Amino acid sequence: MSLQCLVPDQIWHAQQALSFGPLSLTTRMTVVRLRDGSLWVHSPISPTPSLLGQLAALGTVRYVLAPNKSHHLFFLPFLEAHPSAEGFIAPGLEGKRPELARFRGIPSDPPWCNDLQGYFIEGLPIINETAWYHAASGTLILTDLLFCFSSENRGLTSLAARILGVRGKLGMSRTMKLATRDKRALARSVQPLLSLPVQRVVVGHDQVIEDKAGEKLAQAFAWLG
Repeated sequence: MSLQCLVPDQIWHAQQALSFGPLSLTTRMTVVRLRDGSLWVHSPISPTPSLLGQLAALGTVRYVLAPNKSHHLFFLPFLEAHPSAEGFIAPGLEGKRPELARFRGIPSDPPWCNDLQGYFIEGLPIINETAWYHAASGTLILTDLLFCFSSENRGLTSLAARILGVRGKLGMSRTMKLATRDKRALARSVQPLLSLPVQRVVVGHDQVIEDKAGEKLAQAFAWLG
């Protein structure tokens, strides 16, 4: 779970292996260095001593996000390892995990808004996703709104990715499409993302998209019409 650089001096990520029964996949934490030198952590993973040391070498962790209703497993342990950091949770997560109700919901004008522009994704209440755009690097940071699993995956992971329609390409999984409760609201929410000069798309699992990222982002949402 070592940190890897995505954008020199600005963005890093680390992946952690997870197993759900026979299904194996990775989950991603993304770290952004803000203009004041502090760190913004999106979807934290397990705070191992090695990872904590690598983060400390980059700066002080100031903000920690549970960015949707699904990515919260390591939120509390990570904040316990960074007691001076502020934790923020996605809308509705307090209903799923009442012990997180003491943390602030992600506001419309967060304290890091000069570095990252936020978007709440409507129409998909199963996850209540928040999306983040880092204009300085052209990086769009998502969680479960889109997936992209490498065609190099094998076994059940490869089969699941194929069934979900996200093997070797960026897209919404079939389960997320079925879970959409308001297609118009979803389309309205993602439209601003399509107007951004996106250079890369970082998703919560497996691949980071850096080749023709804007084009692939548009293709991923083409089904919305």
